[in-house]
Amino acid sequence: MAYEIIWEPEGVIRQFSGSVSAREFMQSVEQVQGDSRYDDMHYIINDFSAATAAALNEEVFTELAVLYYGAYASNPNCRVVFVTADPALAALVRKVLQQGPVVSYSTEVFPTVGEARDWLDSQPQLHLMSNVMGFRLD
Repeated sequence: MAYEIIWEPEGVIRQFSGSVSAREFMQSVEQVQGDSRYDDMHYIINDFSAATAAALNEEVFTELAVLYYGAYASNPNCRVVFVTADPALAALVRKVLQQGPVVSYSTEVFPTVGEARDWLDSQPQLHLMSNVMGFRLD
């Protein structure tokens, strides 16, 4: 397995290592979103700093954007960070998750986990109401 899921009190870190396949990446997304803690967490850190290769493309990130869009209905108070020094992966995150046609969570890219945590710590706490029952007022 090319990833490890580490739950923290406020969120989750998915640490990827070695060669990461699209299947493994999406499996990690489904594991986190399927966990009962998902509805209360405030951040997801996708740490690719130990990954040697990632077989992720625009199609995979579009699928991720759609999954995030659906999950946003049950937990709109989450932010997503990708940690990578790979310019191609960073460009995909920016293109699909920040500027794509299906944007939900506030998403950023940083080269280190420390910078990712600093950014998360600098953000105001979100207090949005879930729209699972169709009650959120925009």
